[in-house]
Amino acid sequence: MGLGLIFFITVVLSIYSLTNYYIFIHIAPLCHTPAGKAVAVLLILHIIAYPCSRILQAIGSTGALTKISAGLTAIGSYYLAFMTYAFFLALFEDIYRFFASLFSFLPLLDSTSRAALWKFGICIIITLVVFGGINAKRPRVVTLDIEMPCNGTSSRSLRAVAVSDMHVGPFMRNSRIRELVDRINSLSPDVVFFVGDIVDESVSAAIEEGLADELRNIKAPLGVYASAGNHDHYAGIDAVEKALGQAGARMLRDEFSVVGNAFLLVGREDATASRFDGSTRQPLSSILKNAPKDYPVIVLDHTPVGLDEAASLNVALQLSGHTHNGQIWPFNLITGLVFEKSWGILRKGNTIFYVSCGYGTWGPPVRLGSAPEIILLNLKFGLRDR
Repeated sequence: MGLGLIFFITVVLSIYSLTNYYIFIHIAPLCHTPAGKAVAVLLILHIIAYPCSRILQAIGSTGALTKISAGLTAIGSYYLAFMTYAFFLALFEDIYRFFASLFSFLPLLDSTSRAALWKFGICIIITLVVFGGINAKRPRVVTLDIEMPCNGTSSRSLRAVAVSDMHVGPFMRNSRIRELVDRINSLSPDVVFFVGDIVDESVSAAIEEGLADELRNIKAPLGVYASAGNHDHYAGIDAVEKALGQAGARMLRDEFSVVGNAFLLVGREDATASRFDGSTRQPLSSILKNAPKDYPVIVLDHTPVGLDEAASLNVALQLSGHTHNGQIWPFNLITGLVFEKSWGILRKGNTIFYVSCGYGTWGPPVRLGSAPEIILLNLKFGLRDR
């Protein structure tokens, strides 16, 4: 385990512990009744569920322990969403109490009003988490009509389907992979793109969920292609590439392929790859140096960074993911600050960028403020200049 990963785990555990301590010191004074004490115990059990599940996974649990680990993962993952909003509720209480101490027209919070605030707040939070869990399993199809340069070849149209951030694992299991494949096939694509983060953390877990077996059922006459995401590198990029190959899909890692004599497809190594396995990412100009010049270029690049590079090379279309558009409000506000485009279409020069908010989830299997999506691209060649 590298020092960088140890530092990352330490930071995450510290934030998790401090956040839960902050929540607990707000709830504990209200738990003096038998029912309140039961709530406090229940809260503690939820707090330790996720760390315990990770420990069981790390030691390689088998048999009954595997089921226990899966149950703890589910409880702990949903709790992450609950924790987020409980933190904001505690923060709201402290901010209100601060202003109430300054302005006499604001009533002070006694134990009764604080108890009412938390009872009401917890009910709202649970409702939001339940709704977000349902929302995360209801993908929509986003249809984009993209005008592509023709470059002298005959005009034609192609249908492409793009999916980012599947995160095959504990919450993207066999049945959901099958649902995705059925949905893709219902769109009658000519070609299919997977834009990184195909697996969540474990390639073996993804294979157990039938990743290769299910993806093999995709019907796309011009093929199935993928680019790597940060989670794919974390899980083991070579194993992910092998699993996709068994499904009849091709992962492009700083490589290109001419698709259907219509366009040049480039798949990039993820921008974060070097952090996980030392993989190096080539400049896009180097990848295109020996590529045919007679085709419009489509780039699959999981993390939407360095967009000016693609625009400067007159790439026709770049597809990205990674951001989940925050996945849970208000984190979309943060991804909106971190990335030039957190979700949707952006035009820079002659290049069209689309950043997908993804299909699966990471961490809590909850989406609030974003919806899972499948992208249907109607590529219309010969309708704009290069």
